[in-house]
Amino acid sequence: MKKIRLAIVGAGGYGDYCLGLLERFVDPASYELVAAIDPFYEKAPRLEKLRAEGVRFFRELDDFYAADSCELLLIASPIYLHREQCLTAFAHGSHVLCEKPLAPTVQEAREIGEAAEKAGVRLGVGFQMSFCKPIQDLKRDILAGVLGRPLMLKSYVSWQRFDSYYNSPWKGRLRGQNGSLVLDSVITNATAHYLHNTCFVLGRDMGSALLPVELRAELYNGKGIESFDTAFLRGRFEGGCEFYLAVTHSGDKNIDPVLRYEFENAVVTASGNDDSAEIIAAFRDGSTKNYGAALGEYHVAEKIRSMLAVAADPSRAVACTASTILPQLTVCNAIVEQCDVNLFPAERMARVSEPEPGWFMPGLADEAWRCFEAARLPSECGLPWAQPAQTVILKDYTAFGCAKCEKGSVK
Repeated sequence: MKKIRLAIVGAGGYGDYCLGLLERFVDPASYELVAAIDPFYEKAPRLEKLRAEGVRFFRELDDFYAADSCELLLIASPIYLHREQCLTAFAHGSHVLCEKPLAPTVQEAREIGEAAEKAGVRLGVGFQMSFCKPIQDLKRDILAGVLGRPLMLKSYVSWQRFDSYYNSPWKGRLRGQNGSLVLDSVITNATAHYLHNTCFVLGRDMGSALLPVELRAELYNGKGIESFDTAFLRGRFEGGCEFYLAVTHSGDKNIDPVLRYEFENAVVTASGNDDSAEIIAAFRDGSTKNYGAALGEYHVAEKIRSMLAVAADPSRAVACTASTILPQLTVCNAIVEQCDVNLFPAERMARVSEPEPGWFMPGLADEAWRCFEAARLPSECGLPWAQPAQTVILKDYTAFGCAKCEKGSVK
């Protein structure tokens, strides 16, 4: 593989995490990091180290392209900046790996994808599970009928998020400081991978994802944010396969992702967030197939390794594209536009100070788990704090245009 000239937008936050992935899990012979772009690069944890390695720093992407160029741009900036940064990169002939979400709205995501095609460059979106070999192999087996007809795909996550997480100009917000749409929530950001993966593995070919045809949702807010920190979704895909998602940042326990995909011939499970979390199919005949781990950091870095390979050979397939992410983003847009966000009862919320300050709801992680096990929404399980589920219309939903966001908050 030729050594690819790589630049990154975002040198702190998730950008710093990506720089760590580069250092630990990407062959240094495959790339040369030429620049880091960040308006506040003086605060970058790796500033001095990267400068010593000859990496140049720029405050704006235009300043970088005025002075230099790259074959691959890794975008790890806030959501509302993705569109313009992608378009700028395309205009300068750079391939792009953009962190998820690609854009706040489906119409922007389509625009970005069309712009990449017009510029003749490749665009990858950072849903890392789509890039990793275990998920790719699992999807091939699904398409080949090895697992039989899909019946029910379920996902559960309880990741605690403290005050510091939401002390941000865009996390948990509908709009950024400049007024641009952000639409950040628990299912567009931290746990976005699990809704996306549900749609991706059911795609009709390796390069597509499937949109549900039916959906009911319950959204909750325990943090006092503009959007929601807890979501329960239950729906169905064409062909009859059902899906269920329970994700929360207000749970009183920190529980890493649990996936349970039920097929006619097998049940596929994965749990945990380290390199030992393996995807295993247990077949009805008593046999098993271990696809390998897909949730650890080595596998997160596969999106970078893969896009470096694409930059070296643009004829290679990109596992996660602007079109691949549209089903997940369509669901995210539609529930914001069509569903109310319910506040958790104030008397149920508890303030903690350790390991850092934050608000959580005692018992929520276990209650969400019971809902997950039964594949039922909280209102269907009779939980006392639950509010009625709302039906989400996805048919012919092609553009986000939410009046709620003009008011500055979700009611």
